[in-house]
Amino acid sequence: MIAGFITFSGFSILLYRLCRCLKHIYVKLAHMFFHACAIPCIVVGFLAVFDSHNLQEPPLPNFYSLHSWLGFVTMGLFALQFIVGFFSFLVLLCCENATYGCRAAMVPIHASFGLVNFMLAIATCVTGLTEKVISAQFPEAEKIVMNSLGMVLVAIGIVVSVAVRRSNAPATAKVYVTERL
Repeated sequence: MIAGFITFSGFSILLYRLCRCLKHIYVKLAHMFFHACAIPCIVVGFLAVFDSHNLQEPPLPNFYSLHSWLGFVTMGLFALQFIVGFFSFLVLLCCENATYGCRAAMVPIHASFGLVNFMLAIATCVTGLTEKVISAQFPEAEKIVMNSLGMVLVAIGIVVSVAVRRSNAPATAKVYVTERL
């Protein structure tokens, strides 16, 4: 889950916003590619959680904690973002002039919810680490490692959000609709 939601999605967000050296369509495709790479990681993680709960003796309940519900919301929002982004910003390019207004209206919504989804993924990971530290009997060294990982995840969330929200263009530069966040 961390590989999918944090690594691939975080890299995809940063790539889209900060990579100005390529043609815009290539950046869009790379953005979609890295989000698509996150999907198998998320699916495998989700199935592993269900297996670990259902195959224990006695079976553990599913969706019993804040972590599990945050994860469920995060996965749903990720799927919605991916589908809407795919159709709005790639498929509708076939009739670019006719759909420009719709795509222009979707940009700030898609960008805002993308960052919200990334922050939800970090919150889900941190609550999962906290749940594990509280419920399992780990040695102190492992608890320190897990808490350190949680703090690194929070730092990644701060760095990504600051990097994405910061404008790297001068105030007088023309900003195209698809480059705004």
